[in-house]
Amino acid sequence: MQDPFTDDVPPEPHSTPAAVRPISGRRARNKTATRESIVSAALELFESKGFEATTTREIAMKAGVAEGTVFNYFETKDDIALHFFEAEVDHAIATVRADPTLKGAALEEKLFALVHSQIEYLAPYESFIGAAFVRALRPSSKLALSPRALELRARYLDFVQDLIEESLPKRRARQLGWIAPQAFWIYYLGVLLYWLHDSSPAKQNTLAFLDRSLRFGTAFLREGGI
Repeated sequence: MQDPFTDDVPPEPHSTPAAVRPISGRRARNKTATRESIVSAALELFESKGFEATTTREIAMKAGVAEGTVFNYFETKDDIALHFFEAEVDHAIATVRADPTLKGAALEEKLFALVHSQIEYLAPYESFIGAAFVRALRPSSKLALSPRALELRARYLDFVQDLIEESLPKRRARQLGWIAPQAFWIYYLGVLLYWLHDSSPAKQNTLAFLDRSLRFGTAFLREGGI
């Protein structure tokens, strides 16, 4: 395809592209840095002041940007929260995939690593996570039923489905179909609620519950309980 800005004359090798790439790359890096600065400032305020009490003006001041800049990146505080949860899911999936010891591990070990990674990522913002749980119950919230939230859940459950298919016999995995990932989603929310209310040192009760319940649940799947 011809470039409409070159009068049909191809650019010399390494001329315009070489000049444009550093600027474009720098702009992209600056945008990413600004976005992450806004998210980081928001999370700190969500945790210390509360999600509802935090204003976009306070987020902008803490991030060192204009309030209008915040809205250029995120329409609402819910969108900031969703960005954080997307990063959490990406981190958890990458953690499981990057661990060589999990390649041939049992399903319960992979699922334990997945949920444990998520909990560790969420741990610094426990108060905010509790508030987000409550906010997600509101019909007007984007945190549960918005297209973006549904896409995030679908991506997470697709990964769970992948773990099931690679860990169980093919016939058994096909029998489970979409039911097992959906059941796991409900289970994960229950674990998260348990974790939020766990007052044991280093949340050891949550980890023990996670270990025992996953061993029981995956054995149930293997034996044809569904």
